[in-house]
Amino acid sequence: MRSPRLNGARGAALLVAGAYCAARGVAYLPLGARPDALPRGLELIANPPVTLEAWAVLWLIAGVVCVVMAFRRQDAVGWGALTFMMTAWGAAYLYGWIEALVLGIESREWLTATTYLGPAAMIGILSIWHTRRSRAV
Repeated sequence: MRSPRLNGARGAALLVAGAYCAARGVAYLPLGARPDALPRGLELIANPPVTLEAWAVLWLIAGVVCVVMAFRRQDAVGWGALTFMMTAWGAAYLYGWIEALVLGIESREWLTATTYLGPAAMIGILSIWHTRRSRAV
């Protein structure tokens, strides 16, 4: 039986993505003290029926998917799991920042939004480019 083989640079990047997702997941598990007040973006996505703990599990699942897909040539599901999570969180923080602007509240949630949405956009652009290039060959 052949041992699994990493899918080159894409696979290596998915391993990093898996670690990133796992770190996010562990960070949001109810393991320690929780701050009294959450940023508005985090409040938006951490309300029932999808609690912060449920998001932690989703981050962990995305991490496992990324690691598994790192060893497959057809790795789109891994990239999709990563960008879905990043886009959902980025959109929530962006909305929280816009809401703060409208209410005249000082907020730096735009920065958190860009740290999620910027890389998600880069991954999307590179994935589209890679797919088109692969089909052209």
